Amino acid sequence: MTNFTAEQIVAAKDNDIDAVAAVIAETEALVTQRANDYAKRGGRIDRDLADDLAQAGRIRIWECLAKFEGDTPREFMSYIDKALHTAMSEQRRLINRPGVSERTARDFELAITLAGGYPYDAVRIACTDAMGPRKMTRDRAYAALLSWLGTDSLDRPYNAEEFGDEFTLGDVIAAAVGVPADLVDSADYTSASRKAVRDQVHRVLGRLSERQRHVLKADHGISPVGFYGDEPDSALAGDMGVTPYQIKQARVKGKNRFSQLYRAGANA
Repeated sequence: MTNFTAEQIVAAKDNDIDAVAAVIAETEALVTQRANDYAKRGGRIDRDLADDLAQAGRIRIWECLAKFEGDTPREFMSYIDKALHTAMSEQRRLINRPGVSERTARDFELAITLAGGYPYDAVRIACTDAMGPRKMTRDRAYAALLSWLGTDSLDRPYNAEEFGDEFTLGDVIAAAVGVPADLVDSADYTSASRKAVRDQVHRVLGRLSERQRHVLKADHGISPVGFYGDEPDSALAGDMGVTPYQIKQARVKGKNRFSQLYRAGANA
């Protein structure tokens, strides 16, 4: 619900100072709400980031006044909301993805989506035809990965509510790979990340039924089961002594259960 009128919007578009002030005041709550939404990291709001995003949003509202072609406050608020989404997404990308162009950041985010959220797998996928016209070179994809990880990522506090601001991601990785914290580098980050994913995968697989676990391992060639991903279900069914229908059922149920357990573990 808005408290300004269509006449005020028209006046604001003509740079009437009082009307512009009314529009800014009316949209401030929306700007703050959207900035907080886009500044959440791990369930917490990054206040510095939220302030930067809010400022980018206010500037975009000012720019939008001259471009709005609707008639009603409701249409204007809808227009503003979309504009804030664009402005804050772009600003967040600039802050969180330093060192690469906006296009490279966008393309790598597509690769991460195709990789199911795993940034290291995204480097490989980014260089394949799965990206279509947005296919990246190896060097460009790797640069995007480093930018996505963040150059200061190892110095960021890790779970500050529980451990305080002095305990960093670098300390976590140092404990995982067994090296002093001041010697941790990007290679250790990669190693620790892969180990964490691998451990979580095997931990979740261990909570499935024996048949579900075997079918999912066969689909992906997870040791000690061989890779059956390119074979018809009848091949795996024959080796397991079950029917192809039972293979399909185990795969569907296993994937659903795996997804639930893995996401729960990742969130924890």
